[in-house]
Amino acid sequence: MDSSVAFPLVTSWTVHLRAANRSPKTIENYVATVRRFTAWCAANDRPQDPLKQTARDVEAWLAAEAEGPSADSTVLLRYRSLKLWFAWLRDEDEIDRSPMERVKSPKVAERLVPIVDEDALSRLVASLGGRDWIDRRDNAIVRLLIDSGMRVGELVAIRTADLNLEQGVVVVHGKGGRDRLAPFGAKTTQALDRYLRARVRRPQAGSPALWLGRRGPLTDEGVRVMVRSRGLAAGIPDLHPHRFRHSAAHRWLASGGSERGLMAVAGWRSSSMLARYGASAAAERARDEHRRLALGEDL
Repeated sequence: MDSSVAFPLVTSWTVHLRAANRSPKTIENYVATVRRFTAWCAANDRPQDPLKQTARDVEAWLAAEAEGPSADSTVLLRYRSLKLWFAWLRDEDEIDRSPMERVKSPKVAERLVPIVDEDALSRLVASLGGRDWIDRRDNAIVRLLIDSGMRVGELVAIRTADLNLEQGVVVVHGKGGRDRLAPFGAKTTQALDRYLRARVRRPQAGSPALWLGRRGPLTDEGVRVMVRSRGLAAGIPDLHPHRFRHSAAHRWLASGGSERGLMAVAGWRSSSMLARYGASAAAERARDEHRRLALGEDL
């Protein structure tokens, strides 16, 4: 594949993204999208040179992606990644006009955000009562995820110095270098305290990272594997850390919490996410109200 033009420019774009303080994961996703688009162009006799690519090339690729196994949300993310890519090329005077100006955003079907219900959360927490340091750690992680709804990348980035048990808050290092305070309750505080007392006896206790694995700091994938395993043991299939974020936002709104407060706790700068989580909370309230009204039961 002739990538003599595209890939050196991708390297320069990566430098720009790093300077803009984009997270490594975000940069990885952006670059993967450009490489995926370029590979598709090569396989379909379309220009690989971004200086020659047109709106028709982009539209054809997005249509092919939409027909494949990718979810609607994934296709939308790829559209947005390409939009940023071509906007950067334009801003750097590599192209005169972005082809994305003529490409409409893909439509995403509105679906209720999947959550973990209260019974499942109770079963999960009840299954984490072990007393060794791994059990203490996993209990603290799960409770903090349930309580705060933070992202898994934010969780593993927590340092011991970020934690304040007396005030019940932790400094979360969010996307784009934006820090915020995430509060947590008394039971999470107790779980964290128990983990910290077990942690000091570990060989890696001098690490600044809060969460330790058997050989070093816990990674994103380590948390995902742990959550999946603990979920299966509690009878919750396909459990992953981001579902705790969905559930925390849903429970906040369903309990009458303010949208502004949720945005601050979740680290959202746009209200667009509130619409998704708000629909989930509204559906839950409607279901409970329907049960209370018992429509049709007296017929």
